[in-house]
Amino acid sequence: MMMACAVGTRAPVARLPRASAIGRRARVGVRSSAAPKPGPKNQKARDATKLSAVMAPETNVSAEELAAEARRRGMGRRFADERSLDNPGELKGIRNFWYPVHFWSKLTKGDASPDFPLFGEEWTLVRTDAAGVAAARASIAFPGCDEMAAIADGGWVCRSVADPAVHLPIGVKDGLVMVWPGSCKPDVRLPGTFKPPEGYTTHAELIIEDVPVEHGLLMENLLDLAHAPFTHTGTFAKGWGVPNFVEFVTARLRKPGDGWHDVANGLNLAALGGQSGAWNPYPIDMKFVVPCMVDSHIGMSQAGAAGGGAQFEEGVQCAECENHLHQLHVCVPSTPGRTRLLYRMSLDFAGWAKWVPGIELVWTEMANQVLGEDLRLVTGQQDRMRRGGRVWAHPVAYDKLGLVYRRWRNFSVGDSCEL
Repeated sequence: MMMACAVGTRAPVARLPRASAIGRRARVGVRSSAAPKPGPKNQKARDATKLSAVMAPETNVSAEELAAEARRRGMGRRFADERSLDNPGELKGIRNFWYPVHFWSKLTKGDASPDFPLFGEEWTLVRTDAAGVAAARASIAFPGCDEMAAIADGGWVCRSVADPAVHLPIGVKDGLVMVWPGSCKPDVRLPGTFKPPEGYTTHAELIIEDVPVEHGLLMENLLDLAHAPFTHTGTFAKGWGVPNFVEFVTARLRKPGDGWHDVANGLNLAALGGQSGAWNPYPIDMKFVVPCMVDSHIGMSQAGAAGGGAQFEEGVQCAECENHLHQLHVCVPSTPGRTRLLYRMSLDFAGWAKWVPGIELVWTEMANQVLGEDLRLVTGQQDRMRRGGRVWAHPVAYDKLGLVYRRWRNFSVGDSCEL
């Protein structure tokens, strides 16, 4: 429907629509020089000049201008809104993955509590006898999953705290205890991408039981290294200069030229295990591993600089450095708005440091300092989301990996959204 303009009159100018509440269309007011003046008698005439945004006159607004305005508005709230802070329901697709929940070394030594929350439910890892293992296998609802019902060595099972008759499929791989909380039968074997590279010594395996932010926001923070020179000024980024540009160069999992949304779609359609790449100009390789892991490989030009501000030379790649730090972060979704964090650190130098008495306390304190610096940002983001803010309003080029994670998550939860 188009509005006709009288010859000699000023052409109507359409205003770009403002964001409106979900379920209601934005309205655009259109007024010409011959438009009725304000007044109760002309109310009906004024109403007739109001058109829906999608039916607005195209006389003075081109498609390019509308597209530019859409880009200025950025991502809609639905891309990452307050609903994502809640735990997904038991039938949601994001549950149908193997979730690392404990370190095998700590579990067998009794160094950490075997109890843990996962998606709002309390579970415990219990060492049981043959009868208990048989009961666990019988309670698994998936036919053909008997071999996944209990850990072969020692007969460990994952049992519900609320109902001891309920169990989860469980397994051990690369030093991690994993469980399957989904409603679908496990269609993949235990992932084996978490082992430190050959020649590395594991120096720390830490469990931070309660991080007061939602696991997706913490994942996005870990996948964004551009904030490091501004945020981690007292820990690992101490002394880092601010580079002229920051770029995340992704590994080509699809054809050249694909954007972040294409890569995210590929994670779903091709059942890929994650997305990897390198941070330029930092000597850091990083990988997002489904469903909640961040694997990072850091080149260090100073052998003793771990945690003290590793200096680097711009343009040097991780593989070109003499010493390296390997990290694995596992962001386990515990309760709404909170995360249980597993952290493992390995080095390819200073192997003797592992045997220094009390060294794990040093690593724990260092990890808490780094996490505290991150929480200054992430708790603010979470608060904005609760109050209706758009934390992904205006993404930039170096947000690529975080965007890949968020879009993959939206698909996995079952809430695919248009951009």
